[in-house]
Amino acid sequence: MEKTVILLGSIFVLLLFFSGCNEKNVPAGDDFSFTTLDGQTKYLHEYSGKVILLDCMAVNCYWCDQQMPGLDTVSQHYGKNVTILSIDVWTTGQNAETAELLKNHLNELRASGNLSLDWTFGLDDSKGTIQSTYAPEGIPMLYIFDIKGNIYYSHMGYEDYSSLASKLDEVLSKG
Repeated sequence: MEKTVILLGSIFVLLLFFSGCNEKNVPAGDDFSFTTLDGQTKYLHEYSGKVILLDCMAVNCYWCDQQMPGLDTVSQHYGKNVTILSIDVWTTGQNAETAELLKNHLNELRASGNLSLDWTFGLDDSKGTIQSTYAPEGIPMLYIFDIKGNIYYSHMGYEDYSSLASKLDEVLSKG
């Protein structure tokens, strides 16, 4: 009996440890819409057939800012092979972030960090649909979708460029 309890406890701990990663061929979940900084409404399904790196982030998030140089390197290195979508998910509540706030913040990051930040940025809807679906436990939250729209990988928290590039190389090699 004691060995069974220890075994089950060990399995539980391992499940908790690995629960932050969704591995290959996990269904992508619900489609979502977001508003680009120029006011266009876009949908996740519009990017089907491409490898997508979804970055759930916010202006007032220290680790999200730390993630930007790595994403900038992804953008420069992978070009059109990887579509990056950085979506500000703190768009609800009293301190809701706005497009103007995000634009100003991106301009500050460009000026202070020699970053191009030349990919698509947008805002979650006023209900926080993307946050509740893709980042309910915190940000930054990164997802890599394969060309079929399946979640290939996910990671909560800061992810260094080399780890992210390794996962991108894997998904791109699978076609």
